[in-house]
Formats: sequence, C-alpha cells, structure tokens
Amino acid sequence: MSDSYGSQLPVPAGRGVVIRDFIVFQIKLAADGLKDVVAINLSIIAIVIDLLTGRGSRPRFFYGVVRLSARFEGWLDLHRLRGIPSSHARDALSRLEAPDADALIDQFEGLVQRKTSEMRARREDPWDSMD
Repeated sequence: MSDSYGSQLPVPAGRGVVIRDFIVFQIKLAADGLKDVVAINLSIIAIVIDLLTGRGSRPRFFYGVVRLSARFEGWLDLHRLRGIPSSHARDALSRLEAPDADALIDQFEGLVQRKTSEMRARREDPWDSMD
C-alpha cells in the first residue's frame, strides 16, 4: 500500500495501527477545528483592538494571534501518525516548550494500559485488596 508520496508504509499496517491512527486523527481534527474557531474570534478581537488603539500600522495583537495559531499547528502536527512517515518541518515545535500532541497521546495510552493492567491484576487476586 502506497501513501500520497508514492513510498511504502514504514510499518505493517495492521488493524491495531490503523484503528489507533484513525482515533488519533479524529482527535487531532477536532482540536484543529476548535483552534480555528478560537483563532477566528481572537483575530477579530485583536484587529479591532489594534485599529482602535492606533496600532493599525503595527498590529501587534493580530500578528500575535497568527503566530500563536501557527505554533499550535506545529505542535499538533495533524498528519503525523504511526502508519505514515512524517515529512513536516518541526520549526514551530522547537520553539514550543510543551510536549507535542503525539507525546501527550502516547503518555495517555501508557496510562490507560497501566491502569487496565492494574485493574486486571486486582480482579485476578481479590484477596490482595483486603490487606
């Protein structure tokens, strides 16, 4: 199976990888849509403030919103998934101190797996919880 770049997928596209990538992509799309709604409203407010305060020639707030939106897109990296290679430049991410969206998703997955393992262990040995 080839991607849009004509190269082979770097990992076997097993059902688990495909389902995980689908779920992650849907979450990223929702976050990107929310970012767009917020950016639209913030940019309108910012340009109005810039024009009313006489900063029309140097719209500091408006361009701040544009930079913030660009940094969020770099952090989100919408199209980076496990089943396809990432060819995006990470310039915006390098300026951002927080972990990117994929690192947060990986941490969340690890947490869910640990909690699931703990719950299974408790169910298998109910006498341990009575100590």
